[in-house]
Amino acid sequence: MLRAPVIVAAHGSWEPGPLPSQLGKTNRPSDLLGFKAHFTGSSLAPDLMPLLVFPGGYGGMVSADHGRLSISCCIRRDMLALLRKQPGPTQQSHLSAADAVSRHLMESCRGVRDALESAHPDGSWLAAGPIRPGIRSCYERDIFRVGNAAGESHPVVAEGISMALQSGWLLACELACAPDGRAGREAAGRRYEAAWKKLFSTRVYAAAAIAGITLRPGNATLMAAIIRNFPQALTLGAQLSGKTKPVPGFV
Repeated sequence: MLRAPVIVAAHGSWEPGPLPSQLGKTNRPSDLLGFKAHFTGSSLAPDLMPLLVFPGGYGGMVSADHGRLSISCCIRRDMLALLRKQPGPTQQSHLSAADAVSRHLMESCRGVRDALESAHPDGSWLAAGPIRPGIRSCYERDIFRVGNAAGESHPVVAEGISMALQSGWLLACELACAPDGRAGREAAGRRYEAAWKKLFSTRVYAAAAIAGITLRPGNATLMAAIIRNFPQALTLGAQLSGKTKPVPGFV
């Protein structure tokens, strides 16, 4: 039992637990599982952030801290299960999840092969999920929610951390002027939810549409053609994903 003047759930969307703000466990073939790894000695230019599209998933590469390359991706559960059935290094055991994802990226994405040609892993692959894109209640059963607990976009637009920070700011602004007591919290919850949807709902829907395109078979070629022939699509994508939208009340 938790007792406090204000309770804010900031536990993400996939962490299990008994709080009413935590989502129930599901296991569907279409679930997207997240993976991440770091490498040193890559050849990726520091001013590039490529989008990776491969059968069953999508991801991205970016130069990170200490001269490392960071690769993040998500892949459908059914695709990962299929990839893991391939023979492992001993030709007798199945591939681990990390090995299956790594091999799939190298075989599917020329850009990954080129960037990692002379690179070395810096630590083990990390995994999480399934991710839970969508819009949820920002205030329910007297618990406020921020970050992915309130809602999240597909990581294809790379807005997860930004949305988490901004949602915390929106809630803090409402709580700062809320009267004490349950009625004050409920009023703050209504204002916070309205502000959250106004700031984030467009990018959640846009990210879902973009992710839907990337996950359809053969659409990597379509996306490349759109961006190559219509550079304005990149500007429109930045606008729809909220990267150009100011945070209310932030100075």
